[in-house]
Amino acid sequence: MVDEGPVRPMTMPLRIGQLIETVDVQGGGTSTAFLAVLAALRTQPGLLPRGFALRPASGDPADADVRASPAQWSLVDHRGTTLRTGELGLAAARALRAGELDILHVHGLWCPDLLHAGRAAIRAGVPLVWQPHGMLVREAYAQKRWKKELFMALGMRGVLRAASALVFVTGEERDHSIIPAGIERRRQQVVPLPVSMPGESIGSAFRARARARFGLPASDPVIVFMGRLHHVKRVDMAIRALAQARTDRLRLLLIGGGEEEPKLRALAAELGVADRVTFGGWVQGDDKWLALAAGDVLTLNSVHENFGYVAVEALCVGTLPLLTRNLAIAREIGPAAGGGAGVAEVSEPTIEALAAGFDAGVARARSMTDEQRSNGRRYVEDRLSLNAIGTQLRSLYQDICAARRS
Repeated sequence: MVDEGPVRPMTMPLRIGQLIETVDVQGGGTSTAFLAVLAALRTQPGLLPRGFALRPASGDPADADVRASPAQWSLVDHRGTTLRTGELGLAAARALRAGELDILHVHGLWCPDLLHAGRAAIRAGVPLVWQPHGMLVREAYAQKRWKKELFMALGMRGVLRAASALVFVTGEERDHSIIPAGIERRRQQVVPLPVSMPGESIGSAFRARARARFGLPASDPVIVFMGRLHHVKRVDMAIRALAQARTDRLRLLLIGGGEEEPKLRALAAELGVADRVTFGGWVQGDDKWLALAAGDVLTLNSVHENFGYVAVEALCVGTLPLLTRNLAIAREIGPAAGGGAGVAEVSEPTIEALAAGFDAGVARARSMTDEQRSNGRRYVEDRLSLNAIGTQLRSLYQDICAARRS
C-alpha cells in the first residue's frame, strides 16, 4: 500500500534528497557529477537539497564540500554488501518515513542501498527521480550482464518503472540505454550535467603558471589527458598517437592515477617517448584548472563516456577538446553540432587518426585568439553552468510535484 502522505503547499521550499553510493571523487566521474548537481541545486531559490552518501575520505574533494555545508548532508560509515542493505539505504528510508523529503533523486545503480531507498520512497508516496549515469547504456550493461539481470529481477526493474522520471545526461545516453519496458518516453528526461566554472579569468598569464606547475616548457605544444588511468580510457592509444604525431616537441601530460600506470610508463619507454610523457598524478581544487590550462589540446578518446565531463571543463579554460567520434559529447560540441557549438575537434577512434588529430588540434589551438578561446567558455556558461542546469532540475521537480497534486 502506497502512503500518499501530506501534500505540502507549493509556496514552501522543496526538500530534495540526493542519494549516491559514494562521493569518493577519485573513484570516478559519477561522484564528481553528483557534487555538481548538488551545487547546481544550491543556486536555486525554493530548493533545499540534502545529500545522502558514504562518508568521504579525509582529503578527498568531496570532504571539502561536506565541511563547507555539513547541515546539507546525511553521511554514514558503512554501505550494504552484495544484496544486503546497509546504513546508507536505512538512513534514506528513515528520512522518507519521517516525511523529511519531498523528492528523492537517486544517482547510480546496482547497489542494495539505492534499491532499498527507492522502495522506501514508493511506500512513503514520495516522487522518485532516478539518474543511472550511463549504467544502463548497452556497452556498460553488457559487462557482467547476468548480475545486472539478477538485480533487476530482485526489484530494481519495478522501482525504475515506478519512478516519476529517469534522467539521462544526453539524448545519446537515453537512446542507447536498456530501459525497462513500461517507462514512457515522457518520463525519460534529458538534463546535462552542470559544470562548476573557475572563478579566475583565464589568460596567457594563467596558462604560463599552469605550465610551470607541471614542469612543462612554456613553448612546447602539449596534449593533456585527465581521468582514471584505466583501460576504458584508452590512454595507451594517446601514447601511441603521440609517438606517431609529427608536431615538433609535442608532449603528453597525463593527469590522474590508476592500475594502468605501470603499463603506460613501460609503453612510453618502449616507444621512445618517455621523456615527452609527464605523469601528473591526481589533482584537486585549483590544480584541476591549471592542469587543463597546461594543454593546448585535451584528448578524450575513451571506449565510451556517459557525458565527457572533462571536455566541457577544458572549454572553461580555453583548451581545445579533441574527441573521438564514438563519444556522445562529440555530437554535442564537435564541428557538426547544431546550436552554434563546434567548439571541439573530432577524430576517428584509431591511433593514426588520433595522431593526425593531435597535429591539427595543436595547430588550431595555437592560432586561436583569446576571443575565440572564450567561445567555449560562453557555451558552457549559457548551457551547462550551475545556474542553467539548476534551473532545469528545479523545473523538473516542480512539474513532478504539480502532477502529483493534480
